Amino acid sequence: MKTVCLLVLFALLAVVCAAPAPAASPDEPTVSILRYRNDQELEYIQRAIIAQYEGRLGGTTQIHAPRTASVVNTQTLGIHI
Repeated sequence: MKTVCLLVLFALLAVVCAAPAPAASPDEPTVSILRYRNDQELEYIQRAIIAQYEGRLGGTTQIHAPRTASVVNTQTLGIHI
């Protein structure tokens, strides 16, 4: 009996592993790996991506400079209630 159950378990496992993966829908986002060697190449890739979206969606895109954060020393921070 144990042998039959084991064979059935392996058969079910083989059927599950043989099933094809569901196809991705055209609207589903995909992930791509971008490789670049320097900042100029990265900038070219970014501009190409922006141009692709502008062509598809219309309008313009504004690129803002990255913001910087400052560190606050919590020991000198005074809270008066």
